[in-house]
Amino acid sequence: MPAEAPPKPGSAEGSGAGKLAREVSSLQASLLGKLHEEMAGGDAALFASAAQRLAEEFGSVTATAVGTLWERADAVPAPSAEEGHPSLYRPGQMRRRLDQLIECQRRYEQPFALVVFDVEGPGAREDGEDGGRETALAVVGAALGDSVRLVDETFRLEEDALCVLAPGQATVGGVQMAERLLGQLDDLERAGGLRIGISAGVVACPEHGSDAEALLHKADEAMWRARSVGQPVGVGALGA
Repeated sequence: MPAEAPPKPGSAEGSGAGKLAREVSSLQASLLGKLHEEMAGGDAALFASAAQRLAEEFGSVTATAVGTLWERADAVPAPSAEEGHPSLYRPGQMRRRLDQLIECQRRYEQPFALVVFDVEGPGAREDGEDGGRETALAVVGAALGDSVRLVDETFRLEEDALCVLAPGQATVGGVQMAERLLGQLDDLERAGGLRIGISAGVVACPEHGSDAEALLHKADEAMWRARSVGQPVGVGALGA
């Protein structure tokens, strides 16, 4: 079978929305394959019904994500001290998306990782020459764009931290994401001398539970525990 031709530059398939749709479709196909294996020899009508429900769920997720991408492409405001980095979703959106991922895990056993980041170091000080904490958060938010997949989503939290939700990832994937971000910030420091450090707390569902508040609390605890012992990345405690 001939290899699939890459999308043409500037085409809808080559756009961010097109790439995201392909990644979501690939994830859906993987889940359908797993579902088919688990129901091998079972009721064909039951499998068809489950496949239809799965398609409806993924269709809703894809439509929401692609719609958001188009809205952000049409009107991207300039960053400001009041609004922070324009590429970041808002806290209320994070809770809605977190609830969706928890429900998807409950129904289809699809895991996800949750990573909370906080910035530190000279580049994050309010009295610094480079703009203080808001600038540091904007820099980290931009660096995350090169550290996460298209299906991952980055959010600004109320307490000026950042949160990434990563569908299909477990704890190991969340730790690797944080390590990629550390590498991006190290490159930035070598290039321009701006030193911004991060502390990260990593949890995953269902490894660390399936309650939204508990997951956020464990990620926050892991982040502060890592910072207290001088480590950049901490993993949430298992169990209650």
